[in-house]
Amino acid sequence: MRKPLTRILGCGIAAVALPSLATAQISWLEYTRDDSRISDPNNLVLGDTEEKDYAWGDLDKDGWTDLVIVRKQPYTTQGRRKNVLLMNEGGTLVDRTSLYASASDVSGDNGFMTKTNDRDVVFADVDGDGWLDVVTSTTLSPGQPKHISHPRVYMNLGNDANGNWLGLRFEAARTPQIKLIGSGQDYFPFFCGVGAGDVTGNGVPDLYFADYDVAGYSDVNDRLFINDGTGFFSDESTARMSSSMLNSPFGTSAAIVDMNLDGVNDIIKNTGLGNTSGNPLVAISYNNPSNQGYFNILQQPYQGSPYHVSVGDLNQDARPDMVISDDGNDRYMLNNGVDALGRVTWSSAFTYVVNDDGFGSNSLISDLDNDGWPEVLIADVDVNIPGCSRRMHIYHNKGGTIGGNITLKEESGSGYRGVSGITASDLKGTHDVAALDIDNDGDLDLVIGRCTGTQVWMNKLIDGTPIGTNYCGPAVPNSSGLSAVISAMGSEQVSQNNVTLTAAGLPSNQFGYFLTSQTSGFIANPGGSQGNLCLGGTMGRYSAFVQNSGGAGEFSLQIDLTNMPGPVQTVVNPGETWYFTAWFRDVGSTSNFTDGIQIDFL
Repeated sequence: MRKPLTRILGCGIAAVALPSLATAQISWLEYTRDDSRISDPNNLVLGDTEEKDYAWGDLDKDGWTDLVIVRKQPYTTQGRRKNVLLMNEGGTLVDRTSLYASASDVSGDNGFMTKTNDRDVVFADVDGDGWLDVVTSTTLSPGQPKHISHPRVYMNLGNDANGNWLGLRFEAARTPQIKLIGSGQDYFPFFCGVGAGDVTGNGVPDLYFADYDVAGYSDVNDRLFINDGTGFFSDESTARMSSSMLNSPFGTSAAIVDMNLDGVNDIIKNTGLGNTSGNPLVAISYNNPSNQGYFNILQQPYQGSPYHVSVGDLNQDARPDMVISDDGNDRYMLNNGVDALGRVTWSSAFTYVVNDDGFGSNSLISDLDNDGWPEVLIADVDVNIPGCSRRMHIYHNKGGTIGGNITLKEESGSGYRGVSGITASDLKGTHDVAALDIDNDGDLDLVIGRCTGTQVWMNKLIDGTPIGTNYCGPAVPNSSGLSAVISAMGSEQVSQNNVTLTAAGLPSNQFGYFLTSQTSGFIANPGGSQGNLCLGGTMGRYSAFVQNSGGAGEFSLQIDLTNMPGPVQTVVNPGETWYFTAWFRDVGSTSNFTDGIQIDFL
C-alpha cells in the first residue's frame, strides 16, 4: 500500500538526520582575468581613465567579433578624446585605429584619430550593403565645426578585389545640420544616446538621438534622422513626432524596437530629469502601422529616477521587456501583451535580489550562461556627477516558466560578486561593459571599462551547461514573494554522471530537499502544503541530503545517477526521462514547492 503524501512530504522532516546543513553556494559561472587579450601598444585602452562606451560586431566579416570604444573626458565637460578600433585577430583585440579607422572625407579630419566628444555608439548597416557601419552620438562641442560637433557616421568600405578589408571612413555629409526648432538657426546638439532601426519600412536603419539640456545653451530636443535608403539622413523629427515625444531634458539612452509586435518599430528612451509631465521617466513613442514612419501614441510606463533603459526578452516569450537603471533601486518590467490601443501592458517594476548601492548607468541584457535566459548587467558611473565609488552589478537570470515572472539575482560567495572570479573591487567605478565572444568558444566574455582602466574577463562554464526543461510553473509564490524555481547544470550524458540541481527563489534560512520521479504530474496542496507537487507515480526523496536556503534563498545538490533515492529505480539509464522538484519549509508551519524540471538523459 502506497504511503500517504503526508508521510512522504509532510512534517516528519524534523526527524531526518541532517548531514548537509551548510548553505550550498554555487559558483554558477567563472570568469578569469586575461588582459593579454587586448594588444594596446599606445595604452589607450588598458590604462584608459576616460569615460567610454562600447559597441561590438564583426566589422570585417572574418567570423571574429570586433570592438569599438568611444571616449571623452568624464562627466559634463568639453574635453574631447580619440576613439579606438579593436579588431579581433584570432582571439586578441588589437588596436588598429590608425590602420583601419583614420580615413575621412573632411580635410584635416582623421576619423577615429580626431578628438571628439562621443558619448554613445551603435553598429548599423546604414547603406544596406551588408557591411556594418558605425554611428556615434556626439555632445558638448559648442563652437566646433559640424564635423566635430554633430553625430558622426563611419562607413564600412568592405573588401578590395583581393578580399582585404579596407576599414572605416568618416563621411560628414551623411548627417544633416542641426537647426533650432522654430528659428531654423544652425546649432549644435547635446546628444547622450543613439538608437538605430528602420522606422519607415524601407529596409535600412534610421537614427534616433536622445538630447539633454545644458545650462546657458538652447535646447535642441531629441532628433529623428530618416535614412533615404542609401545611408544619407535628413532631420524629420517634427514632421513625424510630437513635441512631447521629442522632449528630453536629460535623455541618456534610446533604442528603436518593435515594442508591441505590430510589425513596425517604435522608439523607447529615458529622460533623467523632469519633462513636460514633470517627472523623470521612460517613454515609448509608438509607430503608426497605418502610416508607417509617423508616431501617434506616447506612453510613459515608468516614472521614477531612470538613468538608462535597455530592451530585451527576459522571460523567453518573444516580447521585448525593459531594464531600467535608476538613481534609487534599479528595476525591470515585463511585457505582458497589448491593450486595445496597441500599447504594451507592463508588469510592475520589479527590483533585483540584491541590495542596490545607488546610481546606475549603462545597462546590458545578455545571456552569459547560454541557457536562453539573459542576464542583466548594470554599470554605475554617472555621466554627469563625478564619482567612481559604486560598482557594477551582474544579475543572474534564474529562469522559470516561459512568459512568467523571473528572478534576477546577484550571485555571491567566497569573495566573488555576480560571477565567480570577479570581486566587488573589480567592478568598482564602471562606465560600460561589453559582452562578446572574444575567443570564439561559444560563450560571452566581458570587457569592463572602469574609471581606473580596462579589464578583460574570459568566461568559463565550470558547472557545465544548463540542462533540462522547466514545466508546471510558475510555482505558488512563497513568503519571499517569489515563485521558487528549480534548475539543473551539467550533462544529460549518463556516463558523465554530472548533474547539479539548484532550488532558488526560496524564503531565507529554511530547510528543504529535492524529490524525483520518472513520472510527471500535478498534485495541488499535498499534505497541507500551500504549493503544488509537479511529480506523479513512485517518488524518491533526497531526504538524506536536507539543505538550508541560507540568506541567499537557495540550495543545490550534485546528485549521483548511479544511486537514485528509493523507492524509485536506483540507476538512471540512457534514454530515460526523469523529473525533479524541491520541497521546502516556509515561514511558520507551512511548506511549498518549486516548479518541476524534466531531464532527458542520453
